[in-house]
Amino acid sequence: MIKTAIAAAALTLAALPAFADRIKAEAECDPSENALEFNCMITLTEAGNPVQPAVFTVKPEMPSMPMAHNISPIPVLEGCGEGIYHVVLNVEMYGDWILRLDMTEPRRDVVMVDVALNPAEGEMPAMAHTH
Repeated sequence: MIKTAIAAAALTLAALPAFADRIKAEAECDPSENALEFNCMITLTEAGNPVQPAVFTVKPEMPSMPMAHNISPIPVLEGCGEGIYHVVLNVEMYGDWILRLDMTEPRRDVVMVDVALNPAEGEMPAMAHTH
């Protein structure tokens, strides 16, 4: 019993650096001139260092409306500086979204980022739903 607990604790401690070294992402999205379109700058870091080069797709998902929006993943292949990547998102409505980053380089990983995609100041909210 004690040996099992010690072994479990050792495995847990051995796994901790893996969580600390995960790729982290931050996203800053600004509305473009087109309604429901956003220019997003995504910053990737690992252990405090920029991640570059990276290859990944961005799939916007709206957590308040699961499976209501089916937006295809958008490939992001080029960087705009030290660990900074640009992607243009076209969404179907304004609100709180999660960006799912499916990484293939530098290694396979999935990173989720919360973003608020809201209209520019003075712009009327729009939705692309059809009747």
